[in-house]
Amino acid sequence: MSLLNLLSLQDDEIDIATTVVHEWCSLHQTPIDSDRGHAAMAEVVRLLLSGEKSPVLISDALAHHVRLDQFKSPTD
Repeated sequence: MSLLNLLSLQDDEIDIATTVVHEWCSLHQTPIDSDRGHAAMAEVVRLLLSGEKSPVLISDALAHHVRLDQFKSPTD
């Protein structure tokens, strides 16, 4: 998924996306402009485009998604 999908979001959705990803990156000491930061943003945008609007549920889904990715690739 391209980060250009952010352009498909409404202003309030962009605020949700940036807030959730910023908080996730801060919590995990990950630069937002890193590969992991971009992957987090892509996942959050995917969730928003699929219709999820709750920041809490999006944060939980992002945490779950990241845990699954680490399980698939534990050396990262």
